[in-house]
Amino acid sequence: MDVLTDNEFYQHYLQNSQHMMWFLGAGTSRSAGLPTASDIIWDLKHRYYCLHENQDYQKHDINNHAIKSKIQSYMDSKGFPLQWSPEEYSFYFELVFRDDYEAQRKYLLEALASRKVSLNIGHRVLAALLEMNQTKVVFTTNFDDVIETAFSDISGKHLSVYHLEGSYAALSALNTEAFPIYAKIHGDFRYQKIKNLTPDLQTNDREIHKCFLAAAIRFGLVVSGYSGRDENVMTMLRAAIDQNNAFPHGLYWTVPSISKSEPAVQDLITYAQGKGVRAYLVETGTFDEMLSKIWRQVKDKPAAIDAKVRTARVCPVSIPLPGPGKSFPALRTNALPVVTQSIRCGVVTLASPITFSELKERISQKSPKALLTYTEKVLFLGGEPEIRKIFSNDEINSIGQYYIDEIAQSVAASTFLKSFVEEAILTALLREKPILHRVRHRTHYAVIPNASAKDDRFLDLRKAVGFKGDLGYITGNVTNAKELSWAEAVSIRLEERGGKLWIMLKPEIWIKPLDRREEATDFIRSRRRYRFNQCSYQILDAWIKILFGSIGGGGTVNISCFPDAEFKAEFEIGTRTAFSLGVGYGR
Repeated sequence: MDVLTDNEFYQHYLQNSQHMMWFLGAGTSRSAGLPTASDIIWDLKHRYYCLHENQDYQKHDINNHAIKSKIQSYMDSKGFPLQWSPEEYSFYFELVFRDDYEAQRKYLLEALASRKVSLNIGHRVLAALLEMNQTKVVFTTNFDDVIETAFSDISGKHLSVYHLEGSYAALSALNTEAFPIYAKIHGDFRYQKIKNLTPDLQTNDREIHKCFLAAAIRFGLVVSGYSGRDENVMTMLRAAIDQNNAFPHGLYWTVPSISKSEPAVQDLITYAQGKGVRAYLVETGTFDEMLSKIWRQVKDKPAAIDAKVRTARVCPVSIPLPGPGKSFPALRTNALPVVTQSIRCGVVTLASPITFSELKERISQKSPKALLTYTEKVLFLGGEPEIRKIFSNDEINSIGQYYIDEIAQSVAASTFLKSFVEEAILTALLREKPILHRVRHRTHYAVIPNASAKDDRFLDLRKAVGFKGDLGYITGNVTNAKELSWAEAVSIRLEERGGKLWIMLKPEIWIKPLDRREEATDFIRSRRRYRFNQCSYQILDAWIKILFGSIGGGGTVNISCFPDAEFKAEFEIGTRTAFSLGVGYGR
């Protein structure tokens, strides 16, 4: 199963935003202060327990771990579904409300009441995209009115909603392009017809289903905040994938963490890829983080809408900063300065435009020894012959040079350029070294491979993690865990601070396989237990020496990711970490 980096996803989305529709789950409403399905399950357990055990509802705080365990033990003793099983939601609704739909509606009306909604940046951005016609179609499993409220705040207009009691109009609206379309496939809690329990969820309303299938052959799809636990929804998605020309602009399932995505989601992405659909899991962080990043890159935003989306604006202020400190002790940081001010790279002028997803697909197929990015132009590092592996002579108008000047400001202004420069520095640092490159939560890591653990280049690191002069281990197996290994590692990322660019190094413990990292929590804690100032200092020094070959003294080193190529990307890096001196007490 292929995955996509967040920046690759953002580039594709921004180029194709009008051809992308959204599918939202409960996770997109959680940041608005509304309960998720898990929250509702616990409230229903809470109610049932207190009623049948004659307990005071208010005195049993469900946020108390001990009380939660007590209630769950009670449920387990009754033979009810296991915690976290897919059957819990429907089971406890039926247990508490039976088939009383009006009682369900009233319960949801209170749980998802508009007065409890606190709109966040993600909801406002999506509403703004709907108002600007940058987003045309949104489907959701949610009952709440968060998006409607956000749309009203942003546009001052009412957002028409197609739900189970008005579903016949959804397909008509799509056919006549009466955008925006906002469709609730499980209904609206304010109306009688909602789908909330397992029997109800076995089939979607036929008209909403038809509308989704019709939209699926016209638009790409971005899924956010949805776990993939509803079999009826997953069946609908598979039916959409089975169509000819399904999701012509791609299927992108966004998650906070790929390692925690549901197996059903991973299976669906693999199924879609097998059908020829460009389908990917994308680790984007939260819904708010993702939409905030998208909004920053949207061009020609109307000032009035932008002001409502941001709600606050950065303005220059004049606050005098304290002068440089002069008093010891000095506080050492983990930041190394990037002295280089500009980068010379190549630029490709194409005879006809290319989408980012097409560029990525070509890179995946040809595996050039080059780095590429696509903002308003195709930029690359490496040699021209490698680029001609990707583009034919007929496609290329010209290949020239381009300078990224003031790289600190450029990196701060563009996440795409930040990713490009970050990958170039990482490639340069790891070139010809027995070190693995790994990515976790959009952060790059240099990881010691087990086969190279005794390489002399890692001797200082083994000394730093050792005890009483003995050499320590820098790779191994996690104790009391089967088929779980660990290795010393360091995260490497770029940050702009004070108008300068810095390489941030953070020593870490890498766990393999990554999706079982939580099982090694105690082990990681024990490895870090005695890493106080002196030990941490030595570990950081060891990594600087491994990556740069030199430490401190105020000197610099020069690195390049493609030293023999025309566009080699040379960087001058300081090897002494930044430090801070105190300014004195009371200042």
